Amino acid sequence: MIQQIIDLALGRAFTPDPLDAAVPLARRFRQRPLVAATFYKDGIEALAVSFADGSPVFGAAEFSPAGGEDADAGFLRSFAERHKAADCVVNLAIGYTAVLSGRTRRPESDEEAILLMRDNPERLLGEPSAQGCRHSIAYHPTHNFAVVFAHRESEITAAVALAAKAELGLARLQCGVSSLLIYALDHFWPEVGTETEFLFVDRASLFHLSVAEGGFGRPLFDIGLKEAALKQALGERVGKLKPRGRVMLIDSSGFEVRQMIGERCPEAVIVEPMKDQPRPFLLACASDRPRLGYDLFPAEREVRPFAPARLRIVTFAFWGALAASIAVIGYSTFKGARAGQLTGNLKDQAQLYASGKAHQESLIEDLESRQKTAAAIRDWLAISPPTQSLLIALSKEIEAAAAQGLSENKPVAQVDSLSLTLQEGQPQMRMVLVILGDASSANRIFQRISALFGRLGYSTVDLKQTLVPQGFRYEHLLNMPKPAGA
Repeated sequence: MIQQIIDLALGRAFTPDPLDAAVPLARRFRQRPLVAATFYKDGIEALAVSFADGSPVFGAAEFSPAGGEDADAGFLRSFAERHKAADCVVNLAIGYTAVLSGRTRRPESDEEAILLMRDNPERLLGEPSAQGCRHSIAYHPTHNFAVVFAHRESEITAAVALAAKAELGLARLQCGVSSLLIYALDHFWPEVGTETEFLFVDRASLFHLSVAEGGFGRPLFDIGLKEAALKQALGERVGKLKPRGRVMLIDSSGFEVRQMIGERCPEAVIVEPMKDQPRPFLLACASDRPRLGYDLFPAEREVRPFAPARLRIVTFAFWGALAASIAVIGYSTFKGARAGQLTGNLKDQAQLYASGKAHQESLIEDLESRQKTAAAIRDWLAISPPTQSLLIALSKEIEAAAAQGLSENKPVAQVDSLSLTLQEGQPQMRMVLVILGDASSANRIFQRISALFGRLGYSTVDLKQTLVPQGFRYEHLLNMPKPAGA
């Protein structure tokens, strides 16, 4: 509570937390330094990032060969210290596979994509996620096709640990190829035409995908190649391009891939939409577009609450009240001194009157400022833990479900545990309910509890049901009801 009040008074509460993935990256680091690091198999490339009109601008790059976790962390730490940065963006150029899928579901919003990718990725993937992997999805703009990227959790965990050892906050962690494919489909779809072959190349890998108005082809990729192997793979891939086809090339390898395509397929139409962008993969990772809001960070992170703009009146009211109090006290002091000069015989009485008046005015100003601050903090803290009445109502619903089962001569389930947890910084509550019994009796209790939350104004965000020994476990994510008058 005290820290929140201090944040409000200093205006810091209205600046997004640098780790809050729900806020665009350009807004989080509008006035904060940031560094970006690309993790290759043979080393790390780091550079500074700034934002001009919401678009990322990159500085000069430095490369450090792989030398073990301590050496890599030391390189990142010293680079960040030179640029006075405390946070980083990571592009993983390793540890992924890509497949074509027709089972994915499009999220309705960026917020839903963030929640589902972290809490229930199966809802987006249309199938259980690959074991030991986290996923990102590039959707076809018009048809129900998508390229699903699976990223090894071991590589993600190693990147997170390296950033922590370098004492850097992880503002975003993404796969550059996945982000670049999403970015290209979002920005350059009108340039695709009837059929186009996408060819993405960086210093150690390449990615190929045929794209048409009606769907995708099978994605092909090579990762973590050395220079000679990459040139050989490029030669093989270019040799399989359609002689008179259309190629969308995004190249940051420095190997003159356009010239290579021109020599082997002189009649091919080559489109380079990001020809003047030296860091296209990092640009996609650092840009905020639909479905780029989530990253691959494998754990929930605590972030400082981000106050809405309507609460800015708290800061102005606090400092305004303080300034008014100082002005009143100064005026009263001056008035008393002046009265003492003019009326020497009433000096003591005038000073006493002025002091009393100043004290009363100060109390009035302080009371008004406290009322304004309390009202605003009340709005801020409208999201509160569940009340005793809610717990009593839950107990009654559980007892009613048991009584219903007995009256209908049906099996009666037993509630093993029930927990309600407020989501830090979010207007949401997570309920975890474990019921011992058969499916019908367990569902009877859960349905009555769900109906109770519905009557109280809660809305369902996500529901998971899993088996436990002798029963079922229900995990329910609920939106808190809005306060009256909100």
